[in-house]
Amino acid sequence: MTEPARQTFPVKVLLGRLEQGATAPWSSYLPDHLRPKGVSAKVFETSGSASSSKAKAEAKPQKKEYSPVGITVLGRVWEYSQDAAGCREVQHAIDVADEETQLRIAAELQDHVWDAASCPHANHVLQKCILALHPRHSQFILDVLMRQRLASQAARHKYACRIVQRLIERCPLEQTIGLLRCLIADVLPISCHAYGNYVIQHILQHSSLQGELCAALEEHLANLSSDVYGAAVVSCAMTTATQASRLSLAKAIMQEPSVLIRLACSRHGHAAAREVLQVVEGPDRTLALRILQHNQNRLQRSRYGRIVAGIH
Repeated sequence: MTEPARQTFPVKVLLGRLEQGATAPWSSYLPDHLRPKGVSAKVFETSGSASSSKAKAEAKPQKKEYSPVGITVLGRVWEYSQDAAGCREVQHAIDVADEETQLRIAAELQDHVWDAASCPHANHVLQKCILALHPRHSQFILDVLMRQRLASQAARHKYACRIVQRLIERCPLEQTIGLLRCLIADVLPISCHAYGNYVIQHILQHSSLQGELCAALEEHLANLSSDVYGAAVVSCAMTTATQASRLSLAKAIMQEPSVLIRLACSRHGHAAAREVLQVVEGPDRTLALRILQHNQNRLQRSRYGRIVAGIH
């Protein structure tokens, strides 16, 4: 017969307290051989329990979506636009109004363009105006951005970048060319910005100035390939630009082998490296493959580099 295991001093003290009837709140968590008589063991629900998950879901209060009630907004457009519920009322008013009323609503924002563009609520109203009105009626927004030299700042603003994107989508080139040229002139800091990179990608996807933009990107490939957002812009250019622009950009990438390797090892840049191999032909493709072969060790250490290294 085996002897019972010796009890350490702390265990003896604990057992002594429990035997004296001191039932602590945590006693139900004790193992069976230590739990006092009459105390039930604590039952834990598994995280995968369907009933538990359902109960938690039912207990969690559901966020109600605001439904516009159709109040009159004329005369108070700017006031309502700055509020979470009010901006929805203004957007609803634009949706259901005739063109004349839409223009009257937009007119009340003409003295508040930058404040509206940079507001978490009013920016939605400004976007709605751009989408609902004829492009010529959005000129007052472009005028403010250009006159106050806010183009680059707007492109990198959390909310105002959306206004720039809507203008690029909606307005013709002859109307936005000044804005686009300002953005292209400042392409590096905008491309390497958390919000600005989406504006540059928007130009690549929606503007006929993408060739001019790609030429500007070629001048900054070393910096772009070293930045997570910049690499995403290069990938966008390599997948959406014209064949001629893609080929020119691919050859520029190959001129500096470290650029190609950095892109290949990047989460957002490896698509660009793959496109380089798809675009170039003949001796240029042979050179690209040789660069990758000479950097196999680095490529194999990267999840994305291994993808590019597998292309032949």
